[in-house]
Amino acid sequence: MKRSRLFPSLTAAAGLGILLGALGSHGCASNCAANCPNTTAFIGNTDNYELGSILTSINLYGPACPTYGFTCVGDESTTACTHLSIVGQAVGECDVELTFTDRPSEVVHLQFGATQNSNGSCCKGYPVVGPSFFTIPDKPTGPIYVGDADVPNDAVTVEVDAGHDAGAEKTDAGTDAPPGN
Repeated sequence: MKRSRLFPSLTAAAGLGILLGALGSHGCASNCAANCPNTTAFIGNTDNYELGSILTSINLYGPACPTYGFTCVGDESTTACTHLSIVGQAVGECDVELTFTDRPSEVVHLQFGATQNSNGSCCKGYPVVGPSFFTIPDKPTGPIYVGDADVPNDAVTVEVDAGHDAGAEKTDAGTDAPPGN
């Protein structure tokens, strides 16, 4: 008789242990990860336009920039380089300098904030502060802009040099600083 009373108790305890183990093994038992801020900045072309023939270099400057594993990627079947995904590695700035063959070089200024994973939150990484989606136009008809619409933003600086703007030497007294800085 003792055995039959003990068996249902063991079954209930085992079932509770399995349930608790399943909930604990996922690391986040709720949907809080669905409400995390964006931690990746997109810089690229939305038309699947191959940038590899016009984009000659990508340089990253700042404490929040990735230090390795960074590359321009495409759809891997028809294009090799259509966009960059920048994931912040720390709180702070990351300036992404893009050098082109058919237009002036441009710098996209990114800012990453403090991680949202404090106090037991599910969120990982450093959230993008400000714009996180930048479009590189197919043709050199204008600078990189924010989002899908042709909206200029102060997060993008067009680098001025004598090769692209002959009047730059007169307006900036011979410095390499962009106008207005």
